[in-house]
This record gives sequence, C-alpha cells and structure tokens, in this order.
Amino acid sequence: MLLRECLDIPCGLRFMVDELQLQSSYGRSRLLQSPFMTDRGEIEKTLGRLEDCFRTLYVDGDGKASSALASLKHRLMCLRDISGTLDRLSRDLVLDDVDLFEVKYLALLAGNVAKDVKALGLAVDIPDLSQVVSILDPEGMKIESFYVYDIYSKELGRIRADIRKLQGLSPELKLTSPRLLELLEKERLVERDIRENLSHLLKNHLSEIKAGMDAMGDLDVLLAKALQMKMMGLCIPKVSDDCGTSYAGMFHPYIVHVYQNQAAVGGKKRVFMPVDLQFGLESVTIIGANMGGKSVVLKMTALNQLLFQFGFGVAAKSAVIDIKEDIRVCIGDDQDLASGLSSFAGEVKAIDNVLKGMRTGNRMLALIDEPARTTNPIEGTALVTALLNILKDKKISVLMTTHYNVPGDFFRRLKVRGLTDGKMDYTLIETSEGEIPHEAINVARSLDIDPVWLGEAEKILNESKD
Repeated sequence: MLLRECLDIPCGLRFMVDELQLQSSYGRSRLLQSPFMTDRGEIEKTLGRLEDCFRTLYVDGDGKASSALASLKHRLMCLRDISGTLDRLSRDLVLDDVDLFEVKYLALLAGNVAKDVKALGLAVDIPDLSQVVSILDPEGMKIESFYVYDIYSKELGRIRADIRKLQGLSPELKLTSPRLLELLEKERLVERDIRENLSHLLKNHLSEIKAGMDAMGDLDVLLAKALQMKMMGLCIPKVSDDCGTSYAGMFHPYIVHVYQNQAAVGGKKRVFMPVDLQFGLESVTIIGANMGGKSVVLKMTALNQLLFQFGFGVAAKSAVIDIKEDIRVCIGDDQDLASGLSSFAGEVKAIDNVLKGMRTGNRMLALIDEPARTTNPIEGTALVTALLNILKDKKISVLMTTHYNVPGDFFRRLKVRGLTDGKMDYTLIETSEGEIPHEAINVARSLDIDPVWLGEAEKILNESKD
C-alpha cells in the first residue's frame, strides 16, 4: 500500500500531505510513492532520521542555520525528475545533448546539496557523483551546461580548428564550400561517437545517479516533515512493545487549522480540546451525545496510525503506537448513487469488508463510526451486538462509536464526558454502562436553536416518561 492510495481515507491525511512545504515535484513524487511500513526496524529508522533532522534544525540549532537551510531549500527547488533520461541510458540508447545536460546538472546539484547538508550537520547521505561530473565536465569548469568539448577528442579539436579557419576566410563558404561541408559532417560523426562513449561511461554509474536523485527527493520530504512537526506541534511516537496504543493530548491538525483561520479573520475564538486514548487488541465502543467528538476521535486515530506508518510526526503530545498490517476505516455516509447503494447498503458492505480483513489474520485496526445508524433501533442494536460478538477475542484493535445501548461485558466502553456547566467536555472516560446520554436537546439549546421547537420536544419527552 502506497501513500497516494490512502489520500482519500476520510481522516485528514490529504490535508497533511498538501500542507507539506515541499521544494520539488520529484520530492512530492517520492512522498506519494512512500510505502506503508510494517517492519519495526524500518519504522524506527525512518522516525529516528526525522527526529534527528527536527532536533538539528529546530531544537539544538535554534534557528542559527537559517541561511544555510534557505540555501539548501533553494537548491532542492532545482531538483528535476530525469527518470526518462535514466531509462534511455539503461536501454543502451545514446543520450543527446539535452539528456547529457540533465545528468550533468543533477550530478553538480548533488555535490552542492551534499555541502549544504554537511554545513547543517544533518545525518543524511547524498551519494558522491563526482565521477559523473568528471565525465561530463572534463575541463573542471563546474558550469551548469553541456557541450561536446574539444578535450574529448584531439581529432575533434583539429576539425573544429579547420572549420573556424575556413569560415574566417569567407563567411559565404558555409553554403558553397565542399571542404566546409566535409568538415561539418566529420564533426557530426565524431560528436556522435563521443556521445555514444559518454553514454557507455555513464551507464556504469546509473545506479549512483538514480540513488543521488532519490536521496535528494527524500531529503526534500524529510525537511518538509520536520518543518511540519515544528509548525503543527507534532511529536515523534514510540513503537509499542505490548500491542497497545496510547495517545496523550491527541488532536486533529485540520480542525486546529480551521479554528485558527476563523480566529484570524475575527471569528469566534475556539480551542481544540486534546484527547487521551488507550487501546489494545480489543473492541472498544465510544458513546456520547451528538457533537461529542466521537467521530473526530476515530478520524484522529486513523490519521495518526497512517502518519506513524508513513514516517510522519503524529498529532499528539506523546504517543506509543502498535504497528498494524491493515487499517479499515468506516466513517461517513457510504451512500453510492452510481451503484445504486443506499446509505445502509453502503455501510454494511463497508463493515463486511472489515470482517473479511479480520479473517486474513493480519494485525488490523478497524475504525467504525455508528454502524447500522441508518436503520431502526431494534435491528440496529441487534446488528451492532452481533458485530461485537464476532469481533470478540479476535487479535485486532476495534474502535466503534454507537448510539445504541449494546448489552454485554465482553468489550470496553468509553464515554465522552459531555456537557459540563454548559460547555462540551470531550474527555473520554471509562464506563461500565451502555446507556447513551440523552443530551441532544441541551446540545441544541447551546447552539441557540429555536426555543419553541426545543420546548415542544421536551414536553413530548416528559409525557413519554409519565
């Protein structure tokens, strides 16, 4: 599974990717091709590199290397994807002057980037392409252009000298002199042989050239992730040793971003309330009133799991996260007009997909938002209870929000604390009760909804109790 395949999961991953301040299109290409990591060693190495970069640039460095960092970012803006040229080289095709210029430019760029990386003290390895530079820059001028130099061939030097001498006698000879035409043809043939030889020499360094381009693209991604950590207040998570996942001060960057933008234009100042959450290989239900943040908890959990296994900082004050092999997210309206599926049909098919994933035996995180919410309460309760029964004792992690009072003691229950002194408290607390809080009218009242409507609803509720 690649990052680009996960962007439409409804959790906010696309926002995080779009907010990265990448310098090059190749950096973005490398990012989107990032694999979903499931190997502990690979994850720890990737996150360790990110932590080193973040500390070097924004903690220990304390901004002192800002000019060097600006220089490095400017150089990375010049990084181009020359995969087409390298593909032609791998197929033993003769490169033309444009192709040779691209390779030379990339090799010179790698050398300059390596100098900036060293000046910043970053623990990043940029392959040495000095031999490639020597092949394409035999005069050692370090000029970012390519030309078939006379130094490549004594014969070429003599031919060009004769051409210049002949052209100097009479410019009109260009079109009339058989000797000049002969020399120009000889020049073309010698240049062709030189390009062929250069292509042969460069093929011996093909893997180094590709590695250099990839390393600079990955560096672009690394710098962007480190800056995102600083700008958004992300943390480096630890890998769990006991299959448990825990977050302290978990938040959703997109919602924080929206709140900040609203305040910046004179809107109501709102602050996102971070949430603590812990779970293991178990089923956990989350209950609470409407607008209690239950769905947001699922989205934050999905987002942070993806960020963790794609090598980003995660949105929390601190986190310990278990590695999963599969993530299944059922959040939102699953109605599919194109295929004729109703909301209920789309929803149960999505949950069925979770069950199929469970049966593969993969370590899975399933996030299910109010299953069977679109059917009647009797059948809805039966479907949710049955789902929890099936998931019981399975070695997967399940977080499920629900409005149904599901019986049983074979799963954990969390409850959103709810309205306290007229304000919503989003803290998650353990509870042994399955009764859903009846706070809809109070929540609606806090939104200044028509009091006549709410009063009539309260009247009906009170009559039903009597």
